[in-house]
Order: sequence, then structure tokens, then C-alpha cells
Amino acid sequence: MENQQRELFEQKIIEKAMKDESLKKQLIENPGAAIEAQTGVKMPKTVNIKILEEDPQTVFLVPPQVIIQGSEMELSESELEAVAGGYNIWSQHTDCGSCGEACAPC
Repeated sequence: MENQQRELFEQKIIEKAMKDESLKKQLIENPGAAIEAQTGVKMPKTVNIKILEEDPQTVFLVPPQVIIQGSEMELSESELEAVAGGYNIWSQHTDCGSCGEACAPC
């Protein structure tokens, strides 16, 4: 299920960026800040986000990373929750549940 949530999240943010040139530029220049502004979810500092833009001559294939349990590359439960959200970041809400503060509607 986590994979499906990530794919849905990626699809939604990409769809928004395709319609909004300003958002697309923000994602390319500072993806963490752009995602936080769109979702209200602060990305953990340990997560490095890279945005790659395809063109007619370039196609990117990104295989999923294999993480060895217990390695330093493995995210903690709280980091996973921050990235995955544990709630629908695209729905209207007033309290995200993770920060305890009122969040603006997504």
C-alpha cells in the first residue's frame, strides 16, 4: 500500500506542476520547499529529492531502491510517516495529526 500512496502522491504533484509553470519551476529549484508548500508536509532533512525533467531525447528509468534493514539508509518510522503522511494530504483538513497544528487546506 505504501508504494501506491507514493505513486498517487507523485502523480498528483506532477499533474499540478504540468498545469502550473510557477510550481514546476519551484519543484526544479527547491523540491522540498515546493512539496511542503503544496501539502503542508515538512520533508525530513534526511530525504534528498531530485527532480528530473524528460525531453524528447531523454527518458529516465528509476528502479526502486533496495534498502537493507538496519542500514543507515533505512528511514525511521517517524521519517516514513512524514514522507508517506499516513493521511490523505490532498483532502481538505484542519489538523494533519502529525504536527498537532492546524494546517491549511491542501
